[in-house]
Amino acid sequence: MKHFYDLKTVESLTEGEKAFPQPSVEYRLRTIDNRLVGDESVKHVVRAGDILFAVTVTDEAFPVTGEGQFVLVPLKIFSGL
Repeated sequence: MKHFYDLKTVESLTEGEKAFPQPSVEYRLRTIDNRLVGDESVKHVVRAGDILFAVTVTDEAFPVTGEGQFVLVPLKIFSGL
């Protein structure tokens, strides 16, 4: 299983392959001008063609590569305590 930290280029994933957040880290999306997008966590990133898409828990997909991309932001880190 791949995690977000494994993603260096689009080619880090094969077509349809997914990468997941590290256990205990919640990710959200923001715009290039630093505004959070919605209030849903990102459940995975998937490759579709030449673009990586972040898919939220409500199954909305946002490009994280290419034109009009959004940025993955680690928002919460959960401690095991």
